[in-house]
Amino acid sequence: MCWNLFKKKTEKPIEYVVHEMSWEDLVKLLGDNGLELMLKPKFKPDYNVYFTDEAGWSKIIPYLTYSAEVYVEWERRDCDDYSKKASADAGFNYGLFCAQAWGNCRYGVHAFNLVVTSPTTFKLFEPNAIFDEVAGRLIEQGEESWQAKNWK
Repeated sequence: MCWNLFKKKTEKPIEYVVHEMSWEDLVKLLGDNGLELMLKPKFKPDYNVYFTDEAGWSKIIPYLTYSAEVYVEWERRDCDDYSKKASADAGFNYGLFCAQAWGNCRYGVHAFNLVVTSPTTFKLFEPNAIFDEVAGRLIEQGEESWQAKNWK
């Protein structure tokens, strides 16, 4: 079990199971599902990928979903910034891999996030609360028209 060390001391830690997979297995999983890696072909990080199951991600993703007010009040922030922040926070605060993903949704080309939920499955999530039909929860590839095409 693992927990978020950055929660306030008065709050109960988030507990979740942590699994590990190789970078090669991740690239194969996503490639076999039609997603293109947006990094140089020979790129390989010096670590394995850590992930949790759907139950674990369901506890964590609300903390990786950010207020729509930031999007509306400061026009230089867009979907790429939200997905980048969620990816960084997942790694820093929870020690888990969370990719930035780009693809299509009902609003056009969009950036959101992708997480591994088992050695053979992945899910998407929207980190911007303005997209309230999908924000803050795991969704399947293609659900509500969210369709990832690229990732890093």
